[in-house]
Amino acid sequence: MKTRLLFLAASLFLVSCDILIVEPAYDSRDQVIGSYKVDEYSQTYNEHIRFYVYIRKSGGSYSDNVVIENFYNANVDVRAEIVGDKIYINRQVVNGYEIEGVGTIYFDLIRFNYSVKDLYYDRPVDFCEAKAWFE
Repeated sequence: MKTRLLFLAASLFLVSCDILIVEPAYDSRDQVIGSYKVDEYSQTYNEHIRFYVYIRKSGGSYSDNVVIENFYNANVDVRAEIVGDKIYINRQVVNGYEIEGVGTIYFDLIRFNYSVKDLYYDRPVDFCEAKAWFE
């Protein structure tokens, strides 16, 4: 009888325990934060240029937003959003440039396709392709 009572008490004790599993927080922006060397090709002007950009986090802990500093080698900071392996640059006007595009993340390489319109001068829209390597 005592063993049955002890078994019943032990069973009730084990059933009433809560197990708490703490998983580390994953921030999708961590995969792209840092400095990049960019090789940009302008389809509009048939020109190549090399420069550096820096990608930093923007927004709170649960945000997917980043800022790309020195985008288009024009000393402008564009806002972007990371969704999976894509970086979306929604249409925005920054320092006289209208910019929009998308990038695809491949480990330490990002391939961008974007357009830039200079709103100060009457120039054609510049359609660009760029490869950015993590430094």
